[in-house]
Amino acid sequence: MVFFVDADDTVRPGYFREMIALLERTDADFALSSFDMAPLKRDYNLSGSGVIQEAMLPAFYGYSFDDVRRWNAGGSLMERKELGGVWRCAFRKDFLDRTGIRFDESLLMFEDGPFIAECAAHAGKVASTPQVYYNYVPGENGILATCIGTRRNWEYKFAALEARLAINRRAGGTIGRYCQASHALSALEMLTLWRKAGLSFGEFRRGLGEYLAKPDVAEAIRGFPVSVRHPAAAAAVLALRRFLV
Repeated sequence: MVFFVDADDTVRPGYFREMIALLERTDADFALSSFDMAPLKRDYNLSGSGVIQEAMLPAFYGYSFDDVRRWNAGGSLMERKELGGVWRCAFRKDFLDRTGIRFDESLLMFEDGPFIAECAAHAGKVASTPQVYYNYVPGENGILATCIGTRRNWEYKFAALEARLAINRRAGGTIGRYCQASHALSALEMLTLWRKAGLSFGEFRRGLGEYLAKPDVAEAIRGFPVSVRHPAAAAAVLALRRFLV
């Protein structure tokens, strides 16, 4: 079995024993638990690749056009989202070996999401428990505290795009629709991020042009559902569409 634990976090008594027992009892490829700051929003005891992807990818990875349409209708963009920390999970080593899934250490920020997404894309069975076993401690030197709005944040947009595209390729193109809106939302964020990140205008223009040149990004910008309910986002998307022509 494979577990991840952050150095500044703690686990509750019985965590490893109970999660291993859950995997063995259900024969699942990986299992999830609740943690002290947020319980799981739903039961993830699932079988079948398509069923798992449909339930887990919208929750743990990326934004789809459906997410944006729900936002445009007055709902929350985060309505179905779960915090995708790998530290709330237990993984079968033989599953990871068989699929070749590995933790991508080249990602600069939010490395957990792609790993869980790829596991969800390839798993045949998943198990979950509402039991709280993990104590998560946000660190003063963590990503949210030190990297949001920095050059590292800007560079992450490119790394995250490549990760989404690579995971989709390895999954046979089955998860791209769950991340289409993410491509566009990242482009919108880049419009405001570059000044905070300390980039020159030339760096910003070249970087944004490189990002928009990706066919998947261009397709996402063209298909992104705009709404008068969110005029700033709509105006930015329309401006980016003109840039694509």
